[in-house]
Amino acid sequence: MMARQEGLTKIYNRFHKPGERAEDIVVLRRLHVEMDHAVAETYGWTDLDLDHGFHQTKQGLRYTISEPARREVLGRMLALNHERYAEEVKLGLHAKSAKKASGANVTKGKRAKTPKQQASLFGLE
Repeated sequence: MMARQEGLTKIYNRFHKPGERAEDIVVLRRLHVEMDHAVAETYGWTDLDLDHGFHQTKQGLRYTISEPARREVLGRMLALNHERYAEEVKLGLHAKSAKKASGANVTKGKRAKTPKQQASLFGLE
């Protein structure tokens, strides 16, 4: 950014432009790939093929993981979220008495989303 005197928006517009071959942008793409792989490895998802490249998205052409990889990541994150919640329930962290004791603010009449509703939020239905 300093060398180019450009902000993040301009830098990432270059990042997502297939014809952009400037060395610093190529390095930035490589760093994103390395970071994504490091995060996947941290989760133990070494089997996941992220398939980085230029892919069509709702925002247009972007340098990112493929659509099948995106859906798989979101599905795994959703499953992990449900596992963590179940563990918290077993520990009594979501019992009404625990909420009152912690001073949690609960709005009456609002229901938690079902797994199917949550999946639809991520386009996984």
